[in-house]
Parts: sequence; C-alpha cells; structure tokens
Amino acid sequence: MFPGLLEASVARRAGIASGFADVYYHSPRSDLASKRGIQIKGFVQKSSLVSSARKGNFAWVGGLALPLLVLALAVFVYGLYGLDGVLLRDYSIYLYSGQMVAEGVPPYVSAFDHKGPLSPMIAGLGVVLSWPLGWDDVYTVRLIFFTTACLGVVAVYLLGASVFRSRVAGFFAALTLLGCYGFAQPAGSGPEPKTPLVLFEALCLLFATQKRWFWSGFFGSLALLVWQPMAAFAFVTFLLAVARPRGERGAAVLRALAGISLPPAAVLTYFYYHGALSDFFDGFVLFNFLYLVRGNFNLTYHVVGAAINIALPYGTMLIPIVIGLVVILRLYVKRPYEYRFVPILLSLPVPVLWSLRDFQLADDFYVFLPYAAIGFGAFLAAAIRRTYAPPVLTALLGTILLTIALANTWSGINAAASNRLLGTDIDLPTQREGALEIEERFGKDAKLASINSPQILVLLHQENPNPYIWTTAGVDRLIEAKTEGGFEGWLEELEAYDPDAISFFGEGQSLLPSAHLSPENVRALDAWLDTRYRAEKIGPWWFFVKKELSSSEAYNFEFPKAQ
Repeated sequence: MFPGLLEASVARRAGIASGFADVYYHSPRSDLASKRGIQIKGFVQKSSLVSSARKGNFAWVGGLALPLLVLALAVFVYGLYGLDGVLLRDYSIYLYSGQMVAEGVPPYVSAFDHKGPLSPMIAGLGVVLSWPLGWDDVYTVRLIFFTTACLGVVAVYLLGASVFRSRVAGFFAALTLLGCYGFAQPAGSGPEPKTPLVLFEALCLLFATQKRWFWSGFFGSLALLVWQPMAAFAFVTFLLAVARPRGERGAAVLRALAGISLPPAAVLTYFYYHGALSDFFDGFVLFNFLYLVRGNFNLTYHVVGAAINIALPYGTMLIPIVIGLVVILRLYVKRPYEYRFVPILLSLPVPVLWSLRDFQLADDFYVFLPYAAIGFGAFLAAAIRRTYAPPVLTALLGTILLTIALANTWSGINAAASNRLLGTDIDLPTQREGALEIEERFGKDAKLASINSPQILVLLHQENPNPYIWTTAGVDRLIEAKTEGGFEGWLEELEAYDPDAISFFGEGQSLLPSAHLSPENVRALDAWLDTRYRAEKIGPWWFFVKKELSSSEAYNFEFPKAQ
C-alpha cells in the first residue's frame, strides 16, 4: 500500500515534467519546443527518482513499514489487555512445567501433560530470563508468549500479502486477527500453550507458498511440537517438495527434511540428555492413544459445543471469520491448481477432520484463525478494488476493524466472551493475595500438593510430590499403569508425602479432579481423603485440608459418582 502511494507520487512528478515538455512541444516557436521538450523528457527519463520508482526500489519501504505498523498495532491492542489476567488451571500447568524446566527438570517428568513439550520449554526460557533481569517469572513468561502472539499477527499479515499478492489483503488479515478476542485476551494473560501455534503455522504456510522448503519444514515441525495434530503442516511441506519437477525435487526434499528434522532432533537430544526419553514418548505419543478419555462422544452435541466455543469467544469477529473461511473454501472450486493457494488448500482439511473428533475450547480454533483472517482480508481487498475510491475505503474499513479490536478490550463489550473463555472475573493480583493468605495460614514450610489446581504451586514456587498435578481426561489410567501399586500406590505415595493441603479446584475451572476417573478410582480417592482431610475454600481455591489444620468452615466433601 505505502510503496504504491510513493510510486504514485513520483509518477505524478514525472507527469508534471512531461506536461511541461508537452507545452514546449506545442509552443508556437517550434525550435524552442523541440529543444526544450527533448531536454525535459530526457531529464525525466534519466531521473534516478523515476528510475527507482519504475524498478520498484521503493518496495523496501512498504516491505518494512507495513509489518512494523502491524507489529506496533498488535503490541498496542494486546497490551491493553495487560498481563494481569487470571491464571487458569491449564495456563498454570505450563507455567509450573516451565519453572521446573528452568530448574533442569524436563516437561512430562516435572508435570505430566499430553500436548507437545515446546510451550513449557518456551515458558522455561521466560523463567530463566527473569532471573538475571530481576523480573517476576510469571510476568516474564507472559511477556514471552505475548511476543509470540504479536509476531503471529505479523506472520498472518505476511501470509495474506504473499498468498493473495496484496499488502492491503495482508493488512486486513492482520486487523481481523487483532479483533479475535479468544486469541487476543490470552496473548498476555497465559501462557496459553497454543498461542505460538499461530506464529509457526502462518510462517510454515508462508514459506511453503514461497518454496522455501527448509524454513517451511522447520516451522511446521515447531507447530507439531506445540500440538501433535499440527504434524499436518510439516507433512504438507514434505508432500509439496516431493511434488516438485524432477530437476528441483531432490534439493527441495533434502531442504524440507532438514527443516522438519531439526526441531525434533534437538528436543529428543534434550530428553535423552536428561534420561527422560520414555517420559517424552509416554506424554507426547502413548497417552493420546492408550489412555486419553474425553467422555461419551455424540457428534451432534460435539458440533453444537464446538459452535458455542467459537461463537461466544469470537463473537465480534464471527461474521468476518465465516466470510474468510468461505473465501478459502471457494478456492477449492475456483483456483485449486494455482500453486500459491496449494499449501493452504492441502493443509486445511486436517484440522477440520481433527475438530470433528476432538474440539474442547476456544483455543482449539486457533489453528483456523490464519485461514479465516487471510480469507477475509482477501475478500475486503477484492471488494475495494471494484470501487471508485480504494484509498478512502481502505482507510475506512481499516479504522472499523481496528475499532472492533479496541472495543474488545472493554468489559462492557467482552463480557459474554470473557465469561465463556475465563469463567471468572478474578485476576492475577487477586490470586496472589489468596496465595499469601495460604502462606500466612500454613507457613512458608507448609507441604502443598495439587491434584487439579496447580496455580498455588506456581505462585508460591512449591514443588508437587509427583508429576500428576491434574488427574482428569484419563490421567488416572496412566497413574495405574506407571505407578508401582497402581492408583492405590499413588495414594500411598501421596500419604507418605503427607501434604498439609491439597488444591483440587479453583475459580474459573469447570472440572473436578474426579472428571473422567474410573468409578473404582473415584471411590478410592474419596475413601482416602475422607479419613484425613476436609474441604475448605481459601482465597480463590478449594483445598483438602488436614482435619487437624482445618477451620470451622471446612466440610466433608464427596466427589460425584462416576457414570
């Protein structure tokens, strides 16, 4: 957009000079017209300014200025949400794991999870950086993920501009992503583990469209290490490299394989160094095939639930999202064989099929955001080209999209989206006050544990006696398989640790630790707790507190019976 304006300005100046030449050519004095006209036109043609405009040497201005503008807007808009959002259970799992990574304990060993190891490793980088800087580790980790979110917006701009050959389309795509509350709010209030996914996915697709095989494979592989189903992007890169003409195929495949292999090789080396390869395979691969439990599956209820988890957190951008996805779907019919669209069209079906199998919350829609954003950006750019005043309309639509993004930061606008996304109106400072209350009551040397709500461990920098800081979604089956004595053996280990309080629920959570547990394990957990602990709310969390330490407000608690 900016280079076009600059070149137009130069062209106008050249036109003025040519106009003077025409005046001289049409002068009554033919000798003067001929002499002066030739001189002026020669100057115009030899002018370095005009020559630069013709050769596109001003392209670097737009090539740099617009991405920097997009980055500045992302920092500004996402910055308005702040870094003090509530620390949800899932976020605290990755923060706790990151704290342990910084101490030299790998993911899966310190805290079990069944997603990729990259997000907790990024969190660990944030914790390490906080030490020499003297910053709070929670804020530093959130700042790292905030940075990946902002760079993700820039990557979406670049993807839209490259695929649709229009900086205007790319700019509108970036503004569309800025207006997606479900992505914007956690940008600085996570760490939301899938935030880096948007950056890696967009860069993988960008480099695939440009046939830069190493970097496409590299970022596709990073996406895989964030979330396993995103292996689709690395696979598409490899497939496209294999499909190159014979003269290009060998080099393309080698570059793609090198890029795809590098991140997993580094991660495997890291786990091997720490003697934790088996823990890596248990969490990254085996659990998802052997133990994962999502409850009874009904396709109708599943689709309706997914629709609700899209419509509410992304409500202000729902229409642009739908339009954008329709634009991408039309490419399957209108332009399926044009190479610049092929990486987009080949990769999209995988997240669609996966979502029909497993779609939980708003963050599961992150994978679709680059597609929807660039599709809507292309839609607006195409519409503008058909008008009589493209610059004016571009500015107007850009202002509208930016206004929506800014409006999302106001509680009056985002109330419904926030309630669906967070489930609470408390914030991090409130949770810190609750953590201090717990510390004052039980002492700094108190033994704390988590079976479903590890936020307190993060805020007080305490270590859980085992990796199972949450027990839903089939984790109890893994405990049975991996702990000597099975689930009962795990309870015996917990008893040997003798925690003063066990966190099991917090504001903003929806699942009790008994969710998805087998009926036998629910009964075993209930029986073990009943003889030793009473339930009590302290700050924004619920704990099982030792009977001798519990207050008069404590009560007996029994988990709902498993169905």
